[in-house]
Amino acid sequence: MVSEKRKRYLDDYVDQRKRINISLSADEFLKVSHLANLNQTKRTSFITQLVQHHLNKSPFISSQLQDEIKEMKFLIRNVANNINQIAHRSNTLKVMVDERDLLMELKKLEDDIATFIHKEANK
Repeated sequence: MVSEKRKRYLDDYVDQRKRINISLSADEFLKVSHLANLNQTKRTSFITQLVQHHLNKSPFISSQLQDEIKEMKFLIRNVANNINQIAHRSNTLKVMVDERDLLMELKKLEDDIATFIHKEANK
């Protein structure tokens, strides 16, 4: 016998969550399966993520690409830290170094990388 609380939960769940059944060709199914495996997720979760990204108009970025992006950002920030250290040292030694130009070049590099990533994600 189902308790009243459980029945209410199931009714609420049915009201809040909707199911969609889709048909895929064998090739499409293999592609979805392969991409889901690459992203270390289940097929249903992968397709749900794709739909959510499409509805939000944001590109879907694979977990592998996300890891590479994190690594690149980490390296760029390390370079920025080094530039700040150089600027501090030059101020200490009274040698003129324009760190703003260096930091702007670094910002430009980061923006170019972000543009490239969005192009790759939208292919």
